[in-house]
Amino acid sequence: MPRAPRVVPMTIAALAAGVLAPSSAEELTSAAPGRLDGEVDSRIVPRNAPRLDGLAGKERSEELEMGIAISAAYDDNIFLSPNAQSDFVVKVSPAIAWRKGDPKEGEGGYIRAAYKPTGVKYSDFSDNDRVDQVASWEVGWRGQAIKLAYSGEARSLGDATADTGTLTDRTEFASEARVTWSVRERVAVEVAAGYESTTYDDSRFADSSNAYGGIALRYAYSPKTTLSAAYKFGRFEVDGAGPQDVHRTTARIEWKPREKIAVDIEVGAEHRIFDSGSDTTPVVEARVGWTPKEGTEIYLDAYRRERASAYLAGQNYTQGGVALGITQRLGEKWSAKLEGGVESAEYSRVSGAGIAGREDKIHFIRPAVEYRFTDDFSMGLFYRYSENRSNSRAFGYENHGAGIEMGYRF
Repeated sequence: MPRAPRVVPMTIAALAAGVLAPSSAEELTSAAPGRLDGEVDSRIVPRNAPRLDGLAGKERSEELEMGIAISAAYDDNIFLSPNAQSDFVVKVSPAIAWRKGDPKEGEGGYIRAAYKPTGVKYSDFSDNDRVDQVASWEVGWRGQAIKLAYSGEARSLGDATADTGTLTDRTEFASEARVTWSVRERVAVEVAAGYESTTYDDSRFADSSNAYGGIALRYAYSPKTTLSAAYKFGRFEVDGAGPQDVHRTTARIEWKPREKIAVDIEVGAEHRIFDSGSDTTPVVEARVGWTPKEGTEIYLDAYRRERASAYLAGQNYTQGGVALGITQRLGEKWSAKLEGGVESAEYSRVSGAGIAGREDKIHFIRPAVEYRFTDDFSMGLFYRYSENRSNSRAFGYENHGAGIEMGYRF
């Protein structure tokens, strides 16, 4: 029996949610990661309402923060496979974050770092027990007109991705160096260079890497509106296929028309040159947040981008999705959350020979309720459902899961 898929942490945890949050003019990296299994999140518009996260509580000012998340759940398809296998799963996720200095205000150096391992224990399939690890960091210096920064993230994962449709042990690494120059009071220019890679333990899957550079221009049109434009170029290399030269141009608006509404939309086009020709596709990274009244938050995420397949050699897939969520506080201690969304992935050949045309269509829904004992301690119940209606029988699945989780911040 193959090992169960590892659960990818969406972020380091609540205490480190801001570790890699962009400061002014940082337009070169994607704002919404997206997940084909329904784990969709975004850092574009902060979610200030109560969340069922691993580290409950309010934002603190201390330089060192620690917490722990524990969950226990029944999952009827731990392999996300057409041949479902169920199990009872316990997860324990301690986390620590440390920061010194302020990257947004004042002058001088700063540093931020966070680390979160996640231990997973299976009741029946104990051979699948494992530890996932995620670490992130940022160091920099801020002057009156110049800001220098270096940030990165390293992850050791083993989840069953939607692309591979099976256990996929891998190491992911990303780093970026940035220089931001405030040309005028409202205008800033940023130059960045970075490197990303994914290395798989299984030789069946294609390792990939991406070296890139770019420039962005940001203009504070008003206190409530910021406009920006960015150009990014790079070379994407995948084992067993020819390199892909990528050119991406986008425009972005960050708009807060009212105190309770925030809009962040980045749209543009990406041109790729590969062995069998070239194509130009639209790209979107967007989030809209609305707080109609105190204790209620509604958000909408949308994204569209192109990725290279690790499972199907010489093929790319266009990934697009939409997620809608609402969080509602119910009295002083209780809160409820409901998320749902859809995502699709369409495959096409860019190198070599063979038939393409795989399509994945996924939808999901996740209701949850939480009770907050204190600002630092909360417990909740959750239910999760997702389904992949793929035109390939090897990748379709249906999954139900329900359980309890607890978060405590020291």
